[in-house]
Amino acid sequence: MICPKCGTAIDEGYMYCPKCGEEVIMVPDFEVELEEGIEQTISEVAELMADSAMGDMEDRSVPAENSKNTISLKIKLLIAAMIAVGLVLVVGITYIVKQVRNYYSFDEQFGKLSVEFKAGDYEAAIKTARHVISINPDDERARLLLADSYFSLEKYDESIAVLNELLDYFPKDKSIYERLIANYELEGDVDSIIRLSKRADPSTYKALFSVYVSEAPQFSEEGGNYYGRQAIKLMIPGNGTIYYTLDGSYPDEKSEVYTTPIVLDEGETTIRAIHVNDKGVKSEEASKTYNIIKPATETPRVLTRSGDYSIPQLIKVADTRAGTVYYTTDGTDPTVDSKEYEPPIPMPLGKSEFRFAIISDSGEASDTVSAEYNLNISGIDKEYAAGLVQLTLMTKGHDVTGHEFSAKYGYSQGSRSYYIIEEYEGGKRLNTVFAVDAQTGEVYTITRNGDKGDYDFGVVN
Repeated sequence: MICPKCGTAIDEGYMYCPKCGEEVIMVPDFEVELEEGIEQTISEVAELMADSAMGDMEDRSVPAENSKNTISLKIKLLIAAMIAVGLVLVVGITYIVKQVRNYYSFDEQFGKLSVEFKAGDYEAAIKTARHVISINPDDERARLLLADSYFSLEKYDESIAVLNELLDYFPKDKSIYERLIANYELEGDVDSIIRLSKRADPSTYKALFSVYVSEAPQFSEEGGNYYGRQAIKLMIPGNGTIYYTLDGSYPDEKSEVYTTPIVLDEGETTIRAIHVNDKGVKSEEASKTYNIIKPATETPRVLTRSGDYSIPQLIKVADTRAGTVYYTTDGTDPTVDSKEYEPPIPMPLGKSEFRFAIISDSGEASDTVSAEYNLNISGIDKEYAAGLVQLTLMTKGHDVTGHEFSAKYGYSQGSRSYYIIEEYEGGKRLNTVFAVDAQTGEVYTITRNGDKGDYDFGVVN
């Protein structure tokens, strides 16, 4: 269609010239038919009148005696012809008025549009829809059928143009968004869908655009200063892929793919990350900067002071969060291969030296702290105490042939001191440990209670 004012080509679906704004005038098809019908009717009347005139001329040769009757007959025929012509004109005009009324009736024309669309005659539906819109530009239904007709003919640009114009009038109609998404999807225009999602009300249409929205990754830890190694997790809602960089560059699909927590050691590091969802939509970038400071490893604090003891004490070290406490009793410095401090630790008989160190998760070791003890329990001696354990087991019916009993540690509870006796068979220590009262010689079983950092007594069976 050409604009009559400026001559610009106007695409189907537009009601105004895109250049000068001139309104497109719709010319009804039936007006041409009406004009042709009127011309035909006038022609037929003219022919009838001409035939009547010719008859008059012929009648002039009729004898006088018959002229009176002939004239009367002619008059009657002429009157009948005029009545017939009048009836034809009345019927024609009535028909034309009805057609005009129907043509400009919104209900009639919308019904015609619906029939054409349902029948799959989309070209006719487009033509009718544009006429319906000219009758009532504010009606949404005709515009939707116009857009759907273009869509059915795979004329997606025209369908999109109609829908975008319609969205200005009905910005809360979900069906318009759905139709636009369908058009953009078939054109592979994801960017337009993203722009459309920003135009929509997020609270109302979030589910409609959820597969096209790619949210930026979230970090398990806020940026800032940290002491010791940190493992940073990156998280996203739903599915997709996270890409990240640690060198300051912008992340893209060629960057490192996030699969496991990012471990940061000493120094400053900026993590930059994006999320690409299953539709290939990129999120905005998210980034955080972490400064990992090497901690000054805490030194162990031994609660049981060095010295000479006649009443045994448990060896205790203060709790720490800087790492794990390890200790040795052979004069070497502790390592991760040494014994891990787990209370209670009984005090050895005689002289002993304990060395303690804290080793962090990153392997950093603190300075070594040592403590020396000299324990001598008053009362029966340790060999006699070991013999009492053997004798007690024999009286209980135990076969202790070849077993050895050794007192290596001391323990006290309340005002009583005890020897801790271990049983060995073939050089291998057995599970049951015994306690012998250094004053009375009474024998008990004794078991370690890690929850309270002490020992529990039991009866020898």
